Amino acid sequence: MSLLISIPYYMTIYIGILLYAFGCLGNLINIAVLFSKRNNPCTFLLIYASIIDCFVLNIGLLPRIQAVGFNTDSTLMNLPWCKIRSYGLRVTSLTSIHIVSLMSIERFFVSCRTAHWRDMSNLKWIRCVAFLITFIFVFESLPFLILTEILRSATSISCTPMYNAIFARYASFFGIPAFYGVIPLSIMIIMSILIYYKLRTRTHLRKAQRSLTLIILVRILIVLVSCGPYAVYFIYSAIVMLTVSGKSSERIAIENCILGVVSIFLYVTYSPSFFIYYSVSSSYRKQVSDVLRYVYKRRQNTIQPA
Repeated sequence: MSLLISIPYYMTIYIGILLYAFGCLGNLINIAVLFSKRNNPCTFLLIYASIIDCFVLNIGLLPRIQAVGFNTDSTLMNLPWCKIRSYGLRVTSLTSIHIVSLMSIERFFVSCRTAHWRDMSNLKWIRCVAFLITFIFVFESLPFLILTEILRSATSISCTPMYNAIFARYASFFGIPAFYGVIPLSIMIIMSILIYYKLRTRTHLRKAQRSLTLIILVRILIVLVSCGPYAVYFIYSAIVMLTVSGKSSERIAIENCILGVVSIFLYVTYSPSFFIYYSVSSSYRKQVSDVLRYVYKRRQNTIQPA
């Protein structure tokens, strides 16, 4: 196995399995721990993002691990599943990233001195915007459901909608770079700078609000680091499509290797949220301890039948 093939292969198996196992477990713990505080707008978004992230890992990462590590790619044998996975992965992965953008906007509202802006951080408004983001991507991603096909050639087989020239140009020039990179990452960067400035001038925020804000800022940093390379690759790919007429086989192999690496690295966005919250927030650690203590006491108090 050549080096360019083995790098994404081993990353998918070893790093992918770790991301999947710890990501699913961590997101389920997040939901269990935070559910009692779901009436807080920011906590609602954390729960909603954890639910979406579970879908991303199971729809996207798990089939990828099975295909690469165990040579069982069910999407290549079942057209309905091929379409559903392509569509579902697009909807959930984009929804999760843009929910993090919404978290940054909500934290900005909380950090403002003006009561009018602070009032924008309310559960009803946040729920409406979160569901609106989801519905936007439900409709925006419909071409992935309609156009995705199983393509067979003499040397390869793939599940992709990119055979359509018009759609391929839309996805390469706008759909992927804008929605995975430019739009959400720009919002996060701008909001993070404004929040940092507000926190320096507003020292009377409650400890719980400061803890939530710190959690969101670290989460934003993880998204920037993991989504940035993916978006940059597709921006590069779009530029190359316009300027380069032909590629050598060696260049294609290098680009495929890079795509495999950044595609796996993208799942870092959806996996480590529990460990971020636990390491950053002392109040979250206390909530986890309270939940574990509650579960332990319930087990101790359960009467076992003879």
